Amino acid sequence: MPRFFEDPALYRSVLENLPMGIYVLDREQRVRFWNRGAEQITGYLAHEVMGQVCREPLPHCDLQGRVLSGDRCAVTATFHRGDAQQNHVFTLHKRGHRLGVYVRTLPLFDDKDVITGVAVAFEEAPANSATESSGALMYGCLDPLTGVPAQRLTRAVLTESLAGLEETHGGLGLLHIRILGLKEFSAKYGADSIVPFLRTSAQTIRHSLSAEDFLGRWGQDEFLAVLCSSSPVTVAATAELIWRQLSQSEISWWGDRFLVEAAVHYVVARPGDQWESLLSQMKPSHGAGAGRAAGAGSAADSRPSRG
Repeated sequence: MPRFFEDPALYRSVLENLPMGIYVLDREQRVRFWNRGAEQITGYLAHEVMGQVCREPLPHCDLQGRVLSGDRCAVTATFHRGDAQQNHVFTLHKRGHRLGVYVRTLPLFDDKDVITGVAVAFEEAPANSATESSGALMYGCLDPLTGVPAQRLTRAVLTESLAGLEETHGGLGLLHIRILGLKEFSAKYGADSIVPFLRTSAQTIRHSLSAEDFLGRWGQDEFLAVLCSSSPVTVAATAELIWRQLSQSEISWWGDRFLVEAAVHYVVARPGDQWESLLSQMKPSHGAGAGRAAGAGSAADSRPSRG
């Protein structure tokens, strides 16, 4: 065989430029290769996902909005069984919208026939497919108002994340963010008036988090963030950052500008914790505790206190 075909750079170039998404995971399911096709399909650049556990930036769910885990996940099944898998799943684009993809996995073996990783190829499913247009996914997986995972998926991710602590013996940070005054604002200006508050808040929170963190809808005026960090200092600092970023946001509604006001609480979860009890243990961020924000107010006559 000509030496031309022995050049590793040639094969890397082919993988990099194939018109489909391709990524490679190590035994810990961390991303070690992410090609341009994967960037185009998901919106995530290679440097944003390299080294991350694949389920963190790209949670997969089925048509019913259930997070795929264990052998229901094609990647995990390939690691366990050592054979190729294929599946039609749904994930979230970096911008927050739902994304149907066809996934194919291939086990990677070393010279002793031990699995060292998994290669994944995926393509975007046609948007007009019958399953993609199903309202079940829109209801169960993605919140149409904010573009972040809906409460059902958020609960599933939270439950799975807490269960994972039993294996890793680590911890994770949880943030509960509530946008204040929306009920009163809706009563005064109409139900549609709170939509820009929710959308802007979701975007602001997402941009304040790192790529590996998860953000989802929790209630009518609430969001929940799952942080990979278990450092109390880091978790508290993130809560404070989000409160300050939200406090500096303004919404335009029929020519008037209004402040976004929020309360942010946080807690560090440990193995054995249940999310119901964690919510009652949360502490207010410094800013939220000092600010005592009462609700959405006019930018002309209302400014939240800064702690």
